[in-house]
Amino acid sequence: MQANNRDAASLWDMVQAVRRIQEFTANLSFEDYQESILIQSAVERQLEILALRKG
Repeated sequence: MQANNRDAASLWDMVQAVRRIQEFTANLSFEDYQESILIQSAVERQLEILALRKG
C-alpha cells in the first residue's frame, strides 16, 4: 500500500474511533460512565486505536 493510501486508512480509522466514542457516551452522565466497566472498556479501546494510528 502506498503512503497516501495508508495515511487515508489511518485517518479513516481515527474518525471512526472518535465517532464510536461519541456514540458510546451520548446522553451518558459522568456518573453513569464511571459505573459502567463495559462503556469504559469500549471507550478505552477506541482511545488505543487513536493512539496507535497517530504514531
